[in-house]
Amino acid sequence: MGGAFGVVGERLQQLLEAQRGTAVLWAPVALTFGIWFYFSLPLEPAIWLAGLMSVVSLLLFWRANGRMAMVLIAIFLSGFVLAKFRTEFVATPLLKASSNDVAIVGIVRDSEGASAKRGTLLVQPTDIEGLITSQLPRILRLTNFTRNGTPVIGSRIAFKARLGPVSSPTMPGGFDYGRQLYFEGIGGSGRITSKIEVIGQSASASLWLSGSLNDLRQEIGGRIRQHLTGTTAALADAMITGERAAIPKDINKSLQISGLAHILSISGLHMSLAAGGVFWVVRSLLALFPVLALNYPIKKWAAAAALVFGFIYMLLAGSQAATQRSYIMLAVVFLAIIVDRPAISLRNLALAALLILVLQPESVIQASFQMSFMAVMGLAAFFEYWNRPVAERELRIESRLSFYSRKVFKIILASILTTLVAGFFSSIPAAYHFGRLSPYGVIANGLAIPVMSLVVMPFALVSVVLMPFGLEGYPLAVLGYGLELVLAISDYVAALPGAQRIIPQLPILSAITFAIGASVICLARGRPKLIGGLFFLAGLLFAQFSVVPDILIERTAANVAYRNESGDLVFAAAHGGKFAGEKWLQGNGEETNFKDASSRPGWICVGRSCRATVNGKAIAYFMEGEGDDPSCEGLDVVIANYPLRGACKTVATRIDRFDVWRNGAHAISINGDGVSLATAKALGGNRPWVVNPVSRFKFGGAAWRGASTHSPFPGRGSLPSDVKNKYFRLAQ
Repeated sequence: MGGAFGVVGERLQQLLEAQRGTAVLWAPVALTFGIWFYFSLPLEPAIWLAGLMSVVSLLLFWRANGRMAMVLIAIFLSGFVLAKFRTEFVATPLLKASSNDVAIVGIVRDSEGASAKRGTLLVQPTDIEGLITSQLPRILRLTNFTRNGTPVIGSRIAFKARLGPVSSPTMPGGFDYGRQLYFEGIGGSGRITSKIEVIGQSASASLWLSGSLNDLRQEIGGRIRQHLTGTTAALADAMITGERAAIPKDINKSLQISGLAHILSISGLHMSLAAGGVFWVVRSLLALFPVLALNYPIKKWAAAAALVFGFIYMLLAGSQAATQRSYIMLAVVFLAIIVDRPAISLRNLALAALLILVLQPESVIQASFQMSFMAVMGLAAFFEYWNRPVAERELRIESRLSFYSRKVFKIILASILTTLVAGFFSSIPAAYHFGRLSPYGVIANGLAIPVMSLVVMPFALVSVVLMPFGLEGYPLAVLGYGLELVLAISDYVAALPGAQRIIPQLPILSAITFAIGASVICLARGRPKLIGGLFFLAGLLFAQFSVVPDILIERTAANVAYRNESGDLVFAAAHGGKFAGEKWLQGNGEETNFKDASSRPGWICVGRSCRATVNGKAIAYFMEGEGDDPSCEGLDVVIANYPLRGACKTVATRIDRFDVWRNGAHAISINGDGVSLATAKALGGNRPWVVNPVSRFKFGGAAWRGASTHSPFPGRGSLPSDVKNKYFRLAQ
């Protein structure tokens, strides 16, 4: 017996020895779990707790002495601390009520196009009618119609708008868009309802740079539309400047179904093709001069040029979060070349991921980071295996045709395998966040990526370089042909039977288990990689035990849906809450649209009242106009999109407009005789990004209720003297 234990112990020791030196590879994973732990808490931790964890983390680093377990625990704690400090750093007051038309003065921080008639302004408010300075969000995200005016970045503007809190999840436990906006400094949203008047210009250097870059993007977009039209012009603009507003919905849908939607976002693919192209061109040109090629490190010079170009491309594309992350990953690759290290490796990926997570800890809960990180991790592990040293073969004589045929076959095989690997690993977060898979994505990407690599991106780069000389016409024409070919590939693949698979949203435990399994397969050394397969099996098992609610209630009670015996959602209203309804259908794994789903039989509606029986429980949904005293006899659950006040008090489960106003979307589960309730606010927890609503009168006073006020701007004295009286009248 002792001998058996000795053999097992020796074997375990060998496996552990094989993992020595992999701490840097597992560091991003440990950091990620520390950040996840912070975001999973139901209550916001105190700042002193983060300070204590910082001290413990430092002590563990100091005492680790190379012990991998202690190092990873210290990194786990560091992830928690980083997330907490980041939350404190970006903190912004949140709007807690909706307003009528109120007067606002602020500075335009950014502008985004949505269509030819509508766009979005990010405004830093300096005065909001009815609010004191401490209540002002750092940034407002406002929908603006072009008929109101289109101020440039850096403009100080005055206008009227209807404001409201940022969006809450469409269902309990769903994606929290408000949390994402919070980390962008956005504390409220709304719609501009008056003409925009420019009353000055900011002296900020950063805003001047942002405005100049935005003007440059507009100029490039105008040049593109001079030579290209329609969809190809919109796609070319998206590839070069990141402006996607003009892309038609049917094109977006085709690219989404075929698995090519990633080409619309300037991220890893575009950055690597553009900067990689510059690296290749610069190195090739320098190699034409033997004096330079033989005496100087032209490869490093080319890498430096690619770094500079990538930075310029990031600025030109708007410096969105995904673009910034892509540049960081690319920068690590080119810096590795400069310091004579392997360019593509798991260590480089780990260093890039660590840098991103330190700067933006909230990235770990965003789909774009998870998908790109998983895909690159899979590719790096694959290439390390593909390029591993192999035993020398016997020297054999083969024809030139045989030699080149073998080389071409190897290139084609590597291309197919890399597409499969990237698609497989990125599908894990995609299944969790979107519930959508593209089975033929390998075909679409296999056909489209060569076109993107050899035609679209090179000629996009050439066209921008030649624009100052007015010579962009020919390269833009070639770019247009390339984009038409990409669209033809997308449409062909999207039209194949079963091209899109909608699956029920993965439970969080299942998604995490899959992610751990993928990490073990890629990062572990030797036989422990097999443990990753066990995690995948466990993930599949956990997916079978997902608990789905029987009834869903929209966050304003604009619609209600129940799950029928077939597991499909049946809606009470044909129009209300369409956005939430589409998200519910997607999360339920249904491929139908809201319009078709809303016509399913199940609810019996008379006037403004709809009734149904769900798992033996009598359900009623009352819409505004039903009256103050609806009939509630024999009902087990009552839902109303207006305040019930004293009505239906005898009903055990009673949800009205006040309930959803306080707690957001609701979900009801029926188990036998019991009825359990979950709300978006309860699952969101008491966190800084979760809105605790208050009445308009308590938050913004009379101004927010539409009544006249004599104190529109608490900081009115900050307005220029020549416009003070004018904007005082505007607030009236």
